[in-house]
Amino acid sequence: MSESSVQPKRTLTVFALVMITTGIITSIHGAPSMAEYGTSLIFIYLLVAVVFLLPSALISAELATGWPEDGGVYVWVKEAFGERLGFVAVWAQWIENVIWFPSILTVTVLAAAYGFDPRLADNALFIFIAINGVFWLLTMSNLFGMRTSGAVATICTIFGRILPILFMFGLACYFLSQGNVTTIEFTWSKFIPDLGDTDKLSFIVGAFLTFAGIEASASNAASAKNPRRDYPIAIIVSACIALVLVTLIALSIAMVLPQDQIKLDAGIMQAIKVMFEQVGIGGLLPVAGLIIALGMLGEINNWIPAPTRGLLVAGRDGALSKFWQRENKHAVHLRILIFQGVLFSALSTMYLFLENVQIAFWLMNVIPTMLYIIMYFLMFFAAVRLRYTHPEVPRRYRVPFGNRGIWGLAVVGSIAGAIAIVFAFIPPKQVPADGRFTYISVVTIGFLAFTIMPFVIYALRRPEWRTVSDED
Repeated sequence: MSESSVQPKRTLTVFALVMITTGIITSIHGAPSMAEYGTSLIFIYLLVAVVFLLPSALISAELATGWPEDGGVYVWVKEAFGERLGFVAVWAQWIENVIWFPSILTVTVLAAAYGFDPRLADNALFIFIAINGVFWLLTMSNLFGMRTSGAVATICTIFGRILPILFMFGLACYFLSQGNVTTIEFTWSKFIPDLGDTDKLSFIVGAFLTFAGIEASASNAASAKNPRRDYPIAIIVSACIALVLVTLIALSIAMVLPQDQIKLDAGIMQAIKVMFEQVGIGGLLPVAGLIIALGMLGEINNWIPAPTRGLLVAGRDGALSKFWQRENKHAVHLRILIFQGVLFSALSTMYLFLENVQIAFWLMNVIPTMLYIIMYFLMFFAAVRLRYTHPEVPRRYRVPFGNRGIWGLAVVGSIAGAIAIVFAFIPPKQVPADGRFTYISVVTIGFLAFTIMPFVIYALRRPEWRTVSDED
């Protein structure tokens, strides 16, 4: 079968797109870190939604409906700045996921296991074995194409994400109605975060990661029944749903757990345990954990194939050898997915070499967030440039207020992202004083290494790797 002959089938409805996109951007694994901010988490989530999620959603909607073909952010940045920076953008989108997968899977397996043995939250060997087993199972399931992924995403998002979060918040409210004292204050002074508390500034980066990824569903635009109509509707609806859901679950944790007792990887289950015991249903904790894990599996399942699709398109333009460009009969890029799994397993060994599971967990959150923001810089200004270089291309959705509107969103989103990168270098309170230099060094080296790497890979490309012509 020819490398370029397989095209994804148009099987996704608006509802399926909403479910996939909601599952992608409703990342609840960062809720415990945000819960440490108490009531002010509402302000932080709202602010990040306005200065980062909103620009990302509106700009990606314009780009995806102007250039709905397979490839997503790679196609957009390539059209604006050429293949080199297009490859850098899709590389950043892809590699940040590979680094982030161990952390999201850690929360997933601990949710499933917490009801049976809470001590597993600090067992590095268990975490390493469990997350690798789950990740490889999901990778194998994704070898059957978009129809399978869409169905799984819909089930997991509704029954493993939306309904459990609403139930959890309702349970937290009931917990307080029974005379229990909340651990946070709902006052105006507590609504505004204390930015002078540097031990928590790094956690704000988690809010950016929570809302990152709305553009990744653009890789599904080519599989939508009507990309130009369906995709803008899907991302706008998904963005609103995500903001509500992540705020509710973080508040649920903050209302029932003292801030000094929250674990970054197991905070969700800690809160559920307290609430279940209060209402006398502690025996159902394992069931609740399995349901939470189901929802997170849906999120991971969405992310496993999404960025790799753009990487494949970049490969066909000559950035990767033909070995990596082969697809199976389901239009799935088998070799890239397998390599992604191998790299995941290698990165997850961090748990075996770092003594503190919490620090290893957080490093695999901040470094990918920084890399992801690099991609957003390129995406934002690609949209601006394309307004001038390709004004004739029809966009079913356009950012309002003309060029001023898209300039404003791009600048605001980029400034917000730059601030998040600065905050990422500040060690959280979980890092002891004698380990802060090491923490900053790891973050710096990881950020620089993975940012420089795509430029090196692109420089090594060969003409014979290109499998599509300029006319194609």
